[in-house]
Amino acid sequence: MATARDIMHPSAYCIQTHDTAANAARMMAEHDIGALPICDAEDRIKGLVTDRDLAIQVMAAGYDPETYEIGDLPQQHALVTADVAEDADLTLAKMSEQQVRRIPVVEDGRVVGIIAQADVARSLPEPVVGQVVSAVSEPD
Repeated sequence: MATARDIMHPSAYCIQTHDTAANAARMMAEHDIGALPICDAEDRIKGLVTDRDLAIQVMAAGYDPETYEIGDLPQQHALVTADVAEDADLTLAKMSEQQVRRIPVVEDGRVVGIIAQADVARSLPEPVVGQVVSAVSEPD
């Protein structure tokens, strides 16, 4: 059976709580990604920031992204993670049930990768992909 490690994107770039929203946006642009795990100095996950968070909670709210710290962002939802050895079906179920498009993958509490909808699309059969995308995209 496939595990979270099998379908994850192995490079997860972390941002720390004291980094600014502007730095997060630059990292996302540089690496062509839409989310960054928020980590402490030992890469232990504390939260997740998305491009949408930056646009709505920083820019649209009128904050200066050059001074607004990532740690000041309110986390809208409980953090959902997957363990590297976790069965991929369980990981996909978490994504569907919690309606999250990205899920950080951890090993011993440290971020080692991330699974995004695109990773699901590349790794799994079409019917599974359709189910996950549909469930994640359902309005509340």
